[in-house]
Amino acid sequence: MLFLIVSAIFIIIFLNNYQLNKRLKQIDNQSLIIYNFLKTSNLLRDIKTQLSAEVILSKLEIKNLSIIIMDENMSILLDTKGYDLENSSFTNQSATEVEIIDENSSTITLYLDQKENLANRDFLNHPTFLTNFRNLEKGIQKNFSIKLNNNKLELVSIFPISYDDIYYYIIAHEDNTNIQNINNQIQLNVLLTGLAIGGCLILFSFFLNFIILKPIRDLANAAEKVQTDHKTKPLISGLDRRDDEIGQLSKIINEMLNSLYNKIDNAENNSADLMHEIRNPLASIKMASEVITDEMSDSQKKFLNLIQNDISRIESIITDYSAMIKNEVNLYKSQLQKFEIISLLNEIIEDTQKVLPDQIQIKFLYDQDNQKDIFVDGQKKFFSQAIKNIIDNAISFSPKPGIIKVLLSSTSNYLSIAIVDEGPGIKEPDMKRIFERFYSLREEDNKSHSGLGLNIAKQIVDAHEGSISVDNVIEENVIKGAKFIVNLPQVNINK
Repeated sequence: MLFLIVSAIFIIIFLNNYQLNKRLKQIDNQSLIIYNFLKTSNLLRDIKTQLSAEVILSKLEIKNLSIIIMDENMSILLDTKGYDLENSSFTNQSATEVEIIDENSSTITLYLDQKENLANRDFLNHPTFLTNFRNLEKGIQKNFSIKLNNNKLELVSIFPISYDDIYYYIIAHEDNTNIQNINNQIQLNVLLTGLAIGGCLILFSFFLNFIILKPIRDLANAAEKVQTDHKTKPLISGLDRRDDEIGQLSKIINEMLNSLYNKIDNAENNSADLMHEIRNPLASIKMASEVITDEMSDSQKKFLNLIQNDISRIESIITDYSAMIKNEVNLYKSQLQKFEIISLLNEIIEDTQKVLPDQIQIKFLYDQDNQKDIFVDGQKKFFSQAIKNIIDNAISFSPKPGIIKVLLSSTSNYLSIAIVDEGPGIKEPDMKRIFERFYSLREEDNKSHSGLGLNIAKQIVDAHEGSISVDNVIEENVIKGAKFIVNLPQVNINK
């Protein structure tokens, strides 16, 4: 809309200036023709009879253009609009007598109608004309326009001509009121056209907003509600009753949501059933293996120990996998809540330290003097599990004695939690796979971990719109341990 208004103003100004400049150029050309004619006809030297003056005036009359010849004192020597060859047509009250004297002292008397002269010469007393006339350079043509009090627009061109070391001035002028009226009409037409186009644009914007964009916004808001409220299994309501493409899209999305909800429920139920079916025979095998140990030889007991270790590993995998499936489901069903991160980390570290041997210490380091409360928007239970899994991984690789450091830092929008151990570190190829399911860097005889802990931690961090990465702690080109870094967006509790 603003562009349309600016364009209309530009067009109006351009057309107005174009018309004026075009006509001024024409007047300049015509005054140049008159200048050349006067030079060749020797008017200022050879005026002797009224007949010669009549011829001159007939040739000076160019369409609507009027010609005035003035001297340096602004005395009018000739005016094509006020000259009449018949002296009897004037009276003493209505005519002015002007004498032109040539070099032979011959005179010619011009009778000028005062009323007509006054009507045609108003611009001569206008400040614009006087200023341009006084500032006129010798031999330089000049043109300009004058807006008179009666709304008349006078176009003026002044052409200096020299004769006998005296400068005379050819003043070509034209009443341009008609052109101004045309310009005014053009301006009105442009303005009306701009208003019509602007009105059409406003109507189209209302149509675009309420008929097209509003349903799309409603659909986006409904989809956002589905994203934030998984627990109640919401659908897009209202829009699916429409008969247009928006309604058709809403129906398709609802069908997809119903299918997704059913698959989530089936995955949860099937996982629970599968875990139950595996646990029962596994428990029987474990019980039987424990009973028959007394009747075996040492070599048989060795193989039985392998079986029992594998049973323990399978139990660990079942437990972790079952928890992972439940987490995947519950992560998208639970409501987001704000929780304070410093108190949560203190709680996790205290609970973990209670079951650790004395040789391993966990230290929580942060700026206690300047650190304010830090809040995260998410699910406290699951985020706590993610941090515990990373700490458990650090414990399994830490030497005894050893220290595990939990470092907390924050900016205005993000927080960073670094968990640093003193273990052997991680090789570069393994860093790319460290968060994959069932991938583990532990020795083959260490069967107490399933290889799912870090993968579960990554899923939980990703669900909180955060990121997790791993790097080695290097001092003097020697790997001193591994460092897992969790970055999360923090929120303002006042929001």
